[in-house]
Amino acid sequence: MTSISEQIRSRQDFSYNTKVFYKKHTWRIAFYQPEWREENKDKIQDAWYRNRKICEYLREKEKSSWKTRADRRFYVYLTRPDRIPEIIDQWGHGVLETSGPINSKHQDIMLTDLQVVTRKKLWYSKYRYKISSRRFGEKEQEIFEDIQNFCIDSFESGTYKLNDTFRKTSKTHQKKMIKNLAYTNTASGVPGFQRNLFNGHRFSMPYTATGSIYLINHDDVVTLHLVYKQYITNSQKVITFDELE
Repeated sequence: MTSISEQIRSRQDFSYNTKVFYKKHTWRIAFYQPEWREENKDKIQDAWYRNRKICEYLREKEKSSWKTRADRRFYVYLTRPDRIPEIIDQWGHGVLETSGPINSKHQDIMLTDLQVVTRKKLWYSKYRYKISSRRFGEKEQEIFEDIQNFCIDSFESGTYKLNDTFRKTSKTHQKKMIKNLAYTNTASGVPGFQRNLFNGHRFSMPYTATGSIYLINHDDVVTLHLVYKQYITNSQKVITFDELE
């Protein structure tokens, strides 16, 4: 007899989850949700009524944890798949996508270690690990250049990759941007100006910036944690779908 989870995975609209939602939900159903500007007000009213009935159904039937969220789609998050067939039977005309773990092993891994990310491939088809640092404001973002120089001096070329945040926050890039702007202003007749590099506007950088380092070797991950632990805000490891089968 085919299990409920196998039935759901056989649907054409099914896709594999790559993360746990709200730290505990591994299954999700996505419904069509009309925009609030929708000219056909009946669509908005019908969707609102459907969403309310789904919530009423879950409150009555689902004893495990569940959650809903209305955004560009209406999402239903579940910790198990038991109620999904009944939900689809009643409101399936609006279902856009169902998603869940590949198997029980996949689910166990996601719930046991929330830092594990499941994907079809490694990052850039090469890197299993990702270390991220989220920094706020110009002063905090100065650490990115220090981390970049450390990686260049400490790790073998080709065993790591830095995202573009490191380049944009470097003094070399900032000086180049200031020089280009000063040249543009001079050429257009606007008087040139001097600006302290880290005192004022930071070119091309938002207030909040995240620097991410992709790595092949676990030893390099350990090294970064030893040296820059206070700056690391997220550390992830990829397990590919093929490795879960």
